Amino acid sequence: MNRIPKYKLMTGLLTIYALFMTLYFGLDLLRSGHALRFWLTLGGEALCITLTFFALRRRDRLKQERLAEEARLADEQKQPES
Repeated sequence: MNRIPKYKLMTGLLTIYALFMTLYFGLDLLRSGHALRFWLTLGGEALCITLTFFALRRRDRLKQERLAEEARLADEQKQPES
């Protein structure tokens, strides 16, 4: 079974949460005439989620590279030198 990468799972959950909170609280802002505050908040949330996605993706890639390097070094140590 294929695992969903952590960076996709976390940003997906953050997006769902942000949409829920925007619908729950943001509609009151729009109704009360604070449209600019609503859109700035929505843009800030989108920026944070996007930055989180890229940061977690980079972290995951670095972890995979480190594990591959450790596996390579372990294989080198197992092989007898000629």
